[in-house]
Amino acid sequence: MPPFPAASGYRGDVRLAALLFLPACLNPLDRCGPGAPGASLTCPVPGEVDRAFDLHVPSSTATPLPVVIVFHGGGGNKRGAARVTCPEGSEDDPTCFVAQAVGAGFVVVAPDGTGTRLLPGIRTWNAGGGQAGYTCVSGVACHSEVDDIAYIDAVLDEVERVVVIDRTRLYATGLSNGGAMSHRLACERPLAGIAAVGGANQFVTSAPCPGPMSVLQIHGTEDPCWPYAQGAASCAGLEFEGVKIGVAESMEGWRTNNGCTATTVEEALPDLDPSDGTTTTRVTWQGCTRPTVLLRIDGGGHTWPRGWPYLGEDRVGRIAQDFDGNREILEFFGAP
Repeated sequence: MPPFPAASGYRGDVRLAALLFLPACLNPLDRCGPGAPGASLTCPVPGEVDRAFDLHVPSSTATPLPVVIVFHGGGGNKRGAARVTCPEGSEDDPTCFVAQAVGAGFVVVAPDGTGTRLLPGIRTWNAGGGQAGYTCVSGVACHSEVDDIAYIDAVLDEVERVVVIDRTRLYATGLSNGGAMSHRLACERPLAGIAAVGGANQFVTSAPCPGPMSVLQIHGTEDPCWPYAQGAASCAGLEFEGVKIGVAESMEGWRTNNGCTATTVEEALPDLDPSDGTTTTRVTWQGCTRPTVLLRIDGGGHTWPRGWPYLGEDRVGRIAQDFDGNREILEFFGAP
């Protein structure tokens, strides 16, 4: 989840974090065994004391299997990464991301970012920034220069021990700091594609990203935590040094990498729920070597479409109800 504004570095509401914190009580030496079809496991990572990951295996026996990494937002954790995608936060809902992804044949991996000794359940990713006037996102992980790329490499090595995966079909998604981490991973590893929600490519502000890369960006125009237009605004009026890259600037970088023309096609999605205060437009760049798409949610906030309203609307803005964000992402990743 977040549950809290990720890219702003905001550490969040401790009471809510306590409800969502899933303690890591695993012996790092007790590595996961083979993952049977339909299994859900929590697996330690060699060399990491408290950064186990959750692993969900589809029932399909066909191998090798595609993998999607789901990054939590800043101030969140691996359980929250799954919960934020569920209507009203109900993890039993069959429309949650994990349920839909495993149903479509994907292995789902939910890793944990870096916490602190006092607040181990409030975690962040080192998604880039911290140079040229750009905010270091997010929090402790970025400021401590945690090597999260090496950590994800180790996670994937463990996943590959447990289940037969297709390394050519690795995908990443996440909200806020998790979305920004998806962008960074796409810049540093040969993924098949990413779908970032409410978090843009802050890593490109300090290092160039190679191309091409399939990119889906989902972002609200009234996001109070990661502003749609480049700026320094943060949730709850908190102030942090530097700015967050804007959606336009982030997408322009991927447009260039993907060899797209400057021409876009815009398609208004049906306004299925006029009461939600949002409308959505699909913006598709033309002539690209890889799909390059923006779902612009006019009036939308720092939220997952049809997901869990983890904080009040006054804190994170409106939730789009006009489309199933989980299904959009999985179809972008090639789900049938």
